[in-house]
Amino acid sequence: MYRQQLLCDRLFARIKSTNYLPNVLVVLEAKDRSADNGVFIDQRGMVAESSNMNVAFVSKDRVFRHPPFDAILSGITIQRVLQFAERLVKEGELKEIRIADIPVSEGHQAAEMMLIGSSIKVAPVVQWDGQAIGDGKPGPITKELLEMWNEDARSAIDQLVAVPYPD
Repeated sequence: MYRQQLLCDRLFARIKSTNYLPNVLVVLEAKDRSADNGVFIDQRGMVAESSNMNVAFVSKDRVFRHPPFDAILSGITIQRVLQFAERLVKEGELKEIRIADIPVSEGHQAAEMMLIGSSIKVAPVVQWDGQAIGDGKPGPITKELLEMWNEDARSAIDQLVAVPYPD
């Protein structure tokens, strides 16, 4: 499911604010259509982001695709996932990383689609607008990026500091 984004603007892309109304509205619209979430489309018909999450794709020729950050939030989670994707390029799992406009039609044709954000880390999208993405199952790159995220989180366990809370 997707919806026109009314506030896809450079100003909002650089501000982390408490105005989550557009995110709430896109989720409510998605739920009304029996979907889990929605994807914002900018004024030019290009994929922007999801509700508090980035949207990325893997093309059939193994190119990791993400929209430009000029009108969407460049969060910490997507920045880390892009570093993991760079490793997959070096290992030959991905051909390249391309940060560029993504028309909805190209998104529908992707081998993999994923949502990326602090609350979900890396989550596969297997259906969009009623169409299967790839073979309709979580893809290998999405799974690998999630595993890389989890391993990265586990590797810092010795650096965590216990915070005592009163009972």
